[in-house]
Amino acid sequence: MAGRVGVQTLCETSSSARRALPAGRVVYVDSIGLVDPPPPFRSDCVRPMAISHRKQPVISQPRRLRNRERTALRDFLVDDLDANLFALSWLENNDVEPTRPDRFTYWGFFDGRQQLSAVALNVANRLLMLDTRHPDYAREFANLFQRQQTRFRHVVSRPRSVTPFWSSYSRRDTQIPVDARLIQHQRMYRLLPEQFSAPDHRSSGVRRGQISELDAIFLASARMHREETLEDPLQRNSASFRRHVRHRVKKGRTFVWFDDHQRLVFKADISTHCSQGAQISGVYTDPDHRNQGLGTRAMIDICQTLFDEGLPRLNLYVNRANKTARHLYEKLGFQYVCPYQTVFVAH
Repeated sequence: MAGRVGVQTLCETSSSARRALPAGRVVYVDSIGLVDPPPPFRSDCVRPMAISHRKQPVISQPRRLRNRERTALRDFLVDDLDANLFALSWLENNDVEPTRPDRFTYWGFFDGRQQLSAVALNVANRLLMLDTRHPDYAREFANLFQRQQTRFRHVVSRPRSVTPFWSSYSRRDTQIPVDARLIQHQRMYRLLPEQFSAPDHRSSGVRRGQISELDAIFLASARMHREETLEDPLQRNSASFRRHVRHRVKKGRTFVWFDDHQRLVFKADISTHCSQGAQISGVYTDPDHRNQGLGTRAMIDICQTLFDEGLPRLNLYVNRANKTARHLYEKLGFQYVCPYQTVFVAH
């Protein structure tokens, strides 16, 4: 099919700047190229102006991926391993096609050489993770999910994918108008065994949680969720949230620290893991025990445990504004990898 023409202007950098073209045609431009809502791409519409030299992809139709494309999918995800660790772990633990319909789907774009050039993972129509190394692919994924009338709760990935996706997905003229309840700008960090540092460490009481401790873990998880997302899961859907917490505890993916009075002072989760590594999430210290070094001691023991179990890397992402947490992770040897972004969709 015909290639799309990307147009940029060097003098107009405001969002949705417009330049009228001959024969009544209009193309919308800004500092990053075509923006929503773009009309059909027509190379004959463009008169001489500042044109981006960045090669625009020839956009095919997105395709639902199948098990036979597992190797191609894995190779694509490994190419940006830290940002794609969740999607890669999902692939390793669940394969490309689900055993239960609609549990999840992988979608991809293939270039003219039949190589994967963009991937999206849709988990139960709730979570979307995508890797689109050109914004046009992100926009086309947005159009796909709007046509399918899919309403996500979270969109998570690098900003280079999330920003153009959300710009198209949340347009006012779409079939299912959506709004962002909260957009968190984050930083992705990675820790390798040789980078791990634990100066003057005193062991903590951290260990894996047990089902018998579910009530305390559930309440701490709800408090953490409320602090991070400004939404109280106890008011919205407490039963579903409790099942989610229980699943992680049952799988041995929640670490806890109870003090001598059996009060939960610290918790952290493993949101995903595979042969390539694990992602730490849900880190929470009880407010009455903050600024006492408990979080540092607990994180050191968790990292050491995971490395002792043979995991080759750990990663996590943290809100960009949370300087205290960033300092803690950097002190342990975590290295900044890339910007990250989460859109919490309003219900």
